Amino acid sequence: MKTLYDQLKPEIKAKLEASYAEGYVTSMEFIFKQLKTKDRYSELTIDEVRTLNTFSNSELYQTTQIDLMYGDHLFNN
Repeated sequence: MKTLYDQLKPEIKAKLEASYAEGYVTSMEFIFKQLKTKDRYSELTIDEVRTLNTFSNSELYQTTQIDLMYGDHLFNN
């Protein structure tokens, strides 16, 4: 089964890797570890989802409630 890291949309993964390169090493190492050890969006905590949205520069005003509930704005289904 693919991990959440494997299921990340390419543009989201690129933004997270850019955040790592910009110096947010501790935060990115933590979130990458979480994504590589979980395989369902529902396993993420609210704080982990917040971190993903923050460092992927997700446009939350364009994100629907369904996107937030199921992670459609972050992950390929």
